[in-house]
Amino acid sequence: MNAVEPIRDILVIESIQKDLKKESLKYHAFFNVGIYTGLRVSDMLRLKVRDMRGEEIKIRQKKNKKWVMLPIHPDLRRAIAEYIADKDDDEWLFPSRQRKQKLKVKRELDRSTVYKMLNKVCRKYGLRSIGCHTTRKTFGYHLYMANEKNIALLMEIFGHSDPSITLRYIGVTQDTINKAVLKFKYTS
Repeated sequence: MNAVEPIRDILVIESIQKDLKKESLKYHAFFNVGIYTGLRVSDMLRLKVRDMRGEEIKIRQKKNKKWVMLPIHPDLRRAIAEYIADKDDDEWLFPSRQRKQKLKVKRELDRSTVYKMLNKVCRKYGLRSIGCHTTRKTFGYHLYMANEKNIALLMEIFGHSDPSITLRYIGVTQDTINKAVLKFKYTS
């Protein structure tokens, strides 16, 4: 099994956003929620429309049962506005087309559907190490790079106990290390 990597190239992210918006507002919204919040797929799939209408997302994480509260980025709000405009607050944010058999109730999107969608759109751009954690890792990678490499911030968001776990998780590779070492200098 190959390791899942973040999407490092901003231009590729923008292209994926455009492609997904043309294909499906739901998948476009899903991708944006992932790259702007860093939530696990299992947590994103449990969101209701009402969770995106306020100023922040507050959710109890499925994996570790910890509460996480994240502000809704203005770019995320714009990216999903059209998608949630005509939806009821109590609907799943990402509903499946399938229904639960006995109750005839809409259910949330399935994780395997998310995996297929991400792989399909990312392969167009030559990305191969894609999985359900791609959007979470993309969020982490870019937040790390944009915030003066503040690893403590990401450790808190992701619930990691050691910086090496977080760095490995977000895909800080040997190329990134080499670039950083070659870029710094002691003289001006």
